[in-house]
Amino acid sequence: MGTCSKSQVLGWSAALAALLVSNAAEAELSGTLALTSDYDYRGFSQTADDSAVQGSLDYAHESGLYASLWGSSLDWGSDSDAWLELDWVIGYAQELGSTGVTWDVGLLFYQYPDLSSANFLEFYGGLSWSLFSVKLSYSDDFAGVDESGWYADASVGYEFDNGVSLFVYGGYSFGNAFDEDDGGPAFGSPDYWNYGFGAGYSVGDNLYFELKGVGTDLDGIYKIDDGVFDNSFRAIASMTVSFP
Repeated sequence: MGTCSKSQVLGWSAALAALLVSNAAEAELSGTLALTSDYDYRGFSQTADDSAVQGSLDYAHESGLYASLWGSSLDWGSDSDAWLELDWVIGYAQELGSTGVTWDVGLLFYQYPDLSSANFLEFYGGLSWSLFSVKLSYSDDFAGVDESGWYADASVGYEFDNGVSLFVYGGYSFGNAFDEDDGGPAFGSPDYWNYGFGAGYSVGDNLYFELKGVGTDLDGIYKIDDGVFDNSFRAIASMTVSFP
């Protein structure tokens, strides 16, 4: 199941700390602090259509190794103890020769400190080139339901010289975790598509504003129009400060 012991959490913390202090001269440390009107995860609101505070600490080594810790406030309703999500990431990325294509593989551990049954580990691999990127993620215990889940996504983005950027993305969630005959669906839905599109604006190097529309193709009994795990179409605005 998706439980995580104190020793495992300490192990992840120690590994990330070791990365952050090793070979500092050859690495780049950075961070972000963000405020968003809604935390959307693959088409589902994680904050009951309310705002979220988010932040990250990021490490990138010139070898291609990287690690990060990202966190967000949560609201899964009054019946859930979850109030915080922590995403621990370690990965490796390199360019394929001089093709301009970059490959990326890694591990992402989702931790919910007061709801350890929802903890799970996800493996991912992706490719990016110019404006385009594709990625495939897999977990054998998606969302702690003890069933496998896959997520395939693709995105296109372009930034103009004046700091304005445009983007569009789409993803498909599938696997046993979304099959009612195999113990799912994990989010109260069968296999489904999610999508997003929007625009951003960078002010200098450290301030970024974004407005996007997100949604899913779910309908009927699987569509949630508002509140906890809203998966209908909605608009989300955010502001992110990066440092240093």
